[in-house]
Amino acid sequence: MISATRMLCQKYTDLTDGEIAHIESYNALLPALANAEEADVFIDCRTSTGRSAIVVCEAKPQTVPSNYESTILGMLIQWQDEPAVDRSFRLQVPTVGVRAVSMPEDRRIVQSVEPIFYEERLIAVLIYEKPAMAVEAVVAQQEEHPAGEKDGLDWAGVADCLGEAVIFLNQEGAVCGYNQAAGTLYRDMGYIGDLMGMPGSNIQPAALAECDGQWHESSVVNRTLQYRRVAVTSGTARWALIIRDLTGQRWLEQELAFQKTALRELRHRMKNSLQMIANITRNRSYETNDPTAIQTALLDTANRLLSLTATLDGVVQVSPEKVSLLQVLEQVRKYTFQTLLTPARSITIRVWGQDVAVSADCAASVALVVNELVQNALKHAFPAGAAGEVDIQLQAGRPLCKVTVGDNGVGFRQEAVRPGGMGLELAATIVREKLMGEWKVDSGSGGTRITFDFLEQ
Repeated sequence: MISATRMLCQKYTDLTDGEIAHIESYNALLPALANAEEADVFIDCRTSTGRSAIVVCEAKPQTVPSNYESTILGMLIQWQDEPAVDRSFRLQVPTVGVRAVSMPEDRRIVQSVEPIFYEERLIAVLIYEKPAMAVEAVVAQQEEHPAGEKDGLDWAGVADCLGEAVIFLNQEGAVCGYNQAAGTLYRDMGYIGDLMGMPGSNIQPAALAECDGQWHESSVVNRTLQYRRVAVTSGTARWALIIRDLTGQRWLEQELAFQKTALRELRHRMKNSLQMIANITRNRSYETNDPTAIQTALLDTANRLLSLTATLDGVVQVSPEKVSLLQVLEQVRKYTFQTLLTPARSITIRVWGQDVAVSADCAASVALVVNELVQNALKHAFPAGAAGEVDIQLQAGRPLCKVTVGDNGVGFRQEAVRPGGMGLELAATIVREKLMGEWKVDSGSGGTRITFDFLEQ
């Protein structure tokens, strides 16, 4: 039987069979590691898109309580939620003692991360997670014992940089001094414990070995840092690492760039959407010459267009890259009432569930599928103007989200060929080819429920 680890790796990563087998070999070791370290232990792999990681192996300790009440195998991990994992994947080095938040319990934890290599390629990371109950005590201890006053370090040599974070490294590359700005910066980045004595490889913004004295920039953990590494000769120190936090500045620059490109992006999306509608309309024009059917086809096309424009509404924008899917579906419901329902028809359409922030392209595909299913229900589920209800439910999940469109109408036989049945065929095609999801239809005398899932994008 195929293991859960192999199934997840094959579906969500680009790892080879040999690399997957190497990761599978850790499954027998994880329980012992969890007990020895008194920590939850996981293996995460980068997904094929590179936008997230996925948990492919896990083990809970038997010696202490776990941080998790249930399994998180198969959960997608966003980089901003686990900075230590992000750093180790980016730099291909271990990262020790960084705060994170456990999902879905929302508990504070501390992570230490070790890279896993196979034939010199980084394929995964091994993660140890412990509760962060002692974080405040550690930070308080650091504040009571300011660093950088040991070993005869000459702070006058960096007096012009004291507004920036300054860290001194000894000949072995370990921290032998730092200023208050450095301690504050690394606490804000989630590091726990005293920086003094910590290996430089655990705190450097990048895997930079050369000492060129030039400014470099790196995105690490949840920050954008500018830094340089210069040689010094003061006490035991051999190098000084000078760091500027440019996170706020870069965020403002990104916001400005987003505003400048918003109009161009809007035009691009409208062009693609209109091309999609043109193809759909062309196909529908071949179905019949009946004027009544043509009028219905035009209404269908109008509603498809409106369902796509729902993703362009400023109300649903939650970030430059993401939109609120629940609000998009609510817009689809509103447009359906405007174009297809008259006051004489006693039909209720309800949208509910857990919201998910997705890309505009993903939202457009989901909106188009839901629009087709709702139109299909309004046309066929309630004959002769019968009253009824249509439910649109959104369920958030990791790695897959789910949408269910159900009605309490007359149902239909799936094997029966009905005139104008293109809506279901179109919707199923979008789910398979655009959303890479599964499609399930359940219909009977009590109504129809159609469910499809998709990977959160």
